[in-house]
Amino acid sequence: MVVRTKSALLVSCILLSLSSLFAQGKRVYVLRAGEMVEYDPATFAVKQTVKLPPEAAKTPANISVNRLGQILYAPAVSLPLSEEEAAAPHKLWIWNGKSAASIDQHVEHSSEEHGSNLAISESAPIVFLSADGNHLFWFANQPRRLQRENIDLTVVTTFRAWQTDLEGNNREELATTKLPECRCTTGTCEESCPSFVVWVPEGGVGNFFLTTQFVSGQTAAVYKASSRYQQDAGKWTEAAIAEPLQRVLDADANGSIVEAIPDTGCCGWSNQSNDQTEVLSNSKKVTVFDEQAAYKNSDYDVSFYTANARLSPESDSIAMTIAATAQANKPIQLAEDGQANPEESLRIRKALGELPVVEIKSLGDTPKRIAFVAHAALVGWISEKEVLLVEDHILVGYNVATGARRKSTVKVEDALHVFLR
Repeated sequence: MVVRTKSALLVSCILLSLSSLFAQGKRVYVLRAGEMVEYDPATFAVKQTVKLPPEAAKTPANISVNRLGQILYAPAVSLPLSEEEAAAPHKLWIWNGKSAASIDQHVEHSSEEHGSNLAISESAPIVFLSADGNHLFWFANQPRRLQRENIDLTVVTTFRAWQTDLEGNNREELATTKLPECRCTTGTCEESCPSFVVWVPEGGVGNFFLTTQFVSGQTAAVYKASSRYQQDAGKWTEAAIAEPLQRVLDADANGSIVEAIPDTGCCGWSNQSNDQTEVLSNSKKVTVFDEQAAYKNSDYDVSFYTANARLSPESDSIAMTIAATAQANKPIQLAEDGQANPEESLRIRKALGELPVVEIKSLGDTPKRIAFVAHAALVGWISEKEVLLVEDHILVGYNVATGARRKSTVKVEDALHVFLR
C-alpha cells in the first residue's frame, strides 16, 4: 500500500497539469525551397528539418501538416483531364514522421463508345492526412460525361470518400453520394452541373469534414447543398447544413463554422457586392466582417475581404487577415455603378495603406474588436492569449490582451508558407 501526503499529491497534480499543457503545445513549421523546418513556438529555435520534393515549395496549398509532424504533398489534379494528362504519372509524397515514401494518387480516365456519343469516366482524388497520424483520407468527384464532337451533353457525378493506411492500402469506404443526371446546357459540364468541394481541418481530418455542391458557372459561382460528415464510434454520418456554405475559413469539432461570402464581381469587376464573414454556431449566425460597413467603398472598384480567419482554441474569439484587390499606390477605377467621391477615395487609400491587417474580435451576439494590427498577416493561435503573425516577412508572437510582441529572427516568404499545428 502506498500512502501519499497532501504535498506529494499537490506536486503530482501540478506535474500532470504541466504535462497536459506541454502535450497541447503548438508546433510551427516553415516551408522553404526543398525543406520544411520546425521551430519551437516558445523560443523560435530550430527543432528539426525535413527534406521535401523541390517542387513542393512552389505550391504550399498542396501541402498538409498535422500535429505529429507528418507532411503530405499532394499535387492538385483538375478535371476534366486530357488523355495526355491522365497518362502522366501522379504521385503523392508523404513524410510519416520517420521516413519519406511515394504513393500512387489513383488518377483515372477512361472512355468508351456509347451509341453516337463518347462516355468519359474520370477521377482525381484529393488526399489529406488524419489528425491522429494513422490514416490518409481520400475524396473524389467521379463524373461520367456523355460527349459528342467534344461538346458535353450530360453528366452523372458520384462523390466518394474513403480512408486508407499511410501506404495507401486497406481502403475503407466512408461516404458515397450519387447526384442525378445533369444536362450540360452550356456544352461544358463544369459551368452547368454541380460537383463537390471538401473542407477539412488544417491539422488533418479528425472526426468531421464538410462538403458543398458547387457549380462554377459562366459568370458567377452557384453554391448548392452543404453537409457535415461526423464520426461517432467509428461510424460516419451525414447531416445537412441549413444553408449552403460558400468559402469555409475555419471550423471546430463543436460545430462552429467560419464562412466568407465573397464578392459576386465578374467580367473584370472586383466590387459588385458586399464581402462578409460570418460565424455559424448553435443555429446562430454572427457577422464578424462587413466590407461596406467597415470601408464604405461602394463607389470604387476595390474589394476588401477576409483572406483567412481562425477561431481561438476556446472558440470565443476570432482572428482574421483583411486584404484587398487593390494597392494604395495604384490607380483605382470607379465601380460599375459608382460615382466619383473624393472623400471616399481618400478613405479607401488610407485603408489600403494599412493592409494587410489582422483584426481580432470577441465572439458573442455583438462581436467587439480586441486588437487591430496593421501590416501583418495571421498564421494562427499559439494559445488563447497569443497569435502568430507575419510582419515584414518575420514571425512574431503577438499578445492579444497587451499588444506585446515576441519578435523572432525567422524569415518567411508569407503566411501561406507557415504551418501552425
